[in-house]
Amino acid sequence: MRALLTWLVIFPSVAVGQAVMAPLTEGWPSLLRTGVLTALVVLFAVHVGVPRLLGLHARVAAARDRR
Repeated sequence: MRALLTWLVIFPSVAVGQAVMAPLTEGWPSLLRTGVLTALVVLFAVHVGVPRLLGLHARVAAARDRR
């Protein structure tokens, strides 16, 4: 479940990050573009996205267990 929830944060983050960064990094080498994108996505996922999604999952699971 944790892997699925992590993917649910990573995939849209990468998609949005690519779209936002494309005009700003047009002339950059692809390795540099990829490095910057992955650094930003990992920071977001580890510190914001995954913890919030795991917390939401825990609340939903707890509410389901109370039924």
